[in-house]
Amino acid sequence: MTTVKNLASATLDQLVRAEPLPAVLRRTAIRPGRGSYAALTHILLLEHGEIGIETGELPRQIEGAAAAILPPGDTALLQLGPGCGGWLLGMAPSMQAAAVGARAESEFLAPIGTQLLIAPDLTPETAPGTGPDPFLLAERIGDELSRGAPGAHMAVLACLRLILLDIWRGSGFQPELLGRSSEIHVLQAFRRLVELHFRSRLGVGDYADLLGVTYDRLHRICRRNLQRSPLQLIHRRMMREAADWLERSGRSVQQIAHLLGFHDSAEFSHFFKRNSGLSPSGFRQQVRNQSEASRLATTSFADWP
Repeated sequence: MTTVKNLASATLDQLVRAEPLPAVLRRTAIRPGRGSYAALTHILLLEHGEIGIETGELPRQIEGAAAAILPPGDTALLQLGPGCGGWLLGMAPSMQAAAVGARAESEFLAPIGTQLLIAPDLTPETAPGTGPDPFLLAERIGDELSRGAPGAHMAVLACLRLILLDIWRGSGFQPELLGRSSEIHVLQAFRRLVELHFRSRLGVGDYADLLGVTYDRLHRICRRNLQRSPLQLIHRRMMREAADWLERSGRSVQQIAHLLGFHDSAEFSHFFKRNSGLSPSGFRQQVRNQSEASRLATTSFADWP
């Protein structure tokens, strides 16, 4: 099994999980979000058999062929019945954001990753989409991860997008229930955009334009719900990336500055010190000497609830 340790410098097989469901002879419980997998949104594709799903709400039961999307966290419990078959996929936040995209129609996929979503009938003949069989797409993802051929990243994203779309369509979720102007919708869309563009150094006004809202409205929503401004959230995402690179890679400060879209190392050093109180080199030295500084790198710059 691949574990997700560092999303900043992770390879494709650390950002995406693709495993056939284990063949069991008796009812078996598994927690897909255990340990380092807690950050992943999981996709359950059940080709045959039955699985019970517990997420802290009312238990649900699905029978193949069916599918479900499980929100991140370690609370979900799957009760696999004897002889069940299918796939368990997982995607890190950056991969989910890229797969969902930020186009206008992406708003309909807003529930993905925020709640349990079930498509009770996903047979190849009745799959709501007109594209390939979702089970074959899952197999393709597993193959791309194992081969690591050129273009694997794009191929995996394309497969994930089709699978997500089929499950969303098959779930019967009505987008109007979410409320197009709801604040949670704007926050989810903003999160996807930040994941896609934080290295491009877009301004808050650019994000507001992409979201189709005013600068002031985006600012009010972030302040009211997260007690931070949009710029603070963008900066915290950048700081998390920077701290990961400094802690876990051997790249120079200048190289990290370039990767994060800064003009030079001096600009990056000023940004990092303003947000952490330490220079990049000072932070890196503390990481080497103090476990507390290491903990800071992985927890202090979390930007989303």
